[in-house]
Amino acid sequence: MRQRRNPVAAAPILRKGGAHQKSRTAERSKARDQLKRETAEWRRPR
Repeated sequence: MRQRRNPVAAAPILRKGGAHQKSRTAERSKARDQLKRETAEWRRPR
């Protein structure tokens, strides 16, 4: 008789876990917004 496997450990949906991260699109848009803010600050002293 075969030994029963752990059904929780075998669940494929659980392999998707891990640390949450921003998507590349979100990172690019954040960098773009930051650049706009910095250029706006640079132009103000005129």
